[in-house]
Amino acid sequence: MTGKLSNSMFTEGWDKSWHIVDGDELLAKELLPVFEKYLTALHKKGASKSTMNRHKNACHAIGGYIINQVFKYEWDEPEEPWNGEEIIFQCVFGIDGPLIHHDNLALQKEVDATSRKLYSFILKGTV
Repeated sequence: MTGKLSNSMFTEGWDKSWHIVDGDELLAKELLPVFEKYLTALHKKGASKSTMNRHKNACHAIGGYIINQVFKYEWDEPEEPWNGEEIIFQCVFGIDGPLIHHDNLALQKEVDATSRKLYSFILKGTV
């Protein structure tokens, strides 16, 4: 790996793994840059490989959860274009994240921890 980070170093292929229905690509395109900025900030701060993997996996799960909730339950498409930061911000709450791993407490705690950091990152712009 070189010192230069690509635009999708951490989120490559996520939009394809989240795909549920035609049209979800627009929302995925709004979510991906937010997750990419967050993960890049963690990387630049010197997070260990295991920490990066935990946050990367949790962000991927959160994004998939959002896509699933919006398209499986047929949310009304907003009048304004999708805003990735706003949607993630609404989803991660600030205290705990969405209930994704109801059957695995350890994985859910990782989602919750990432959600808190992601919430703070969106508010402050730093990790």
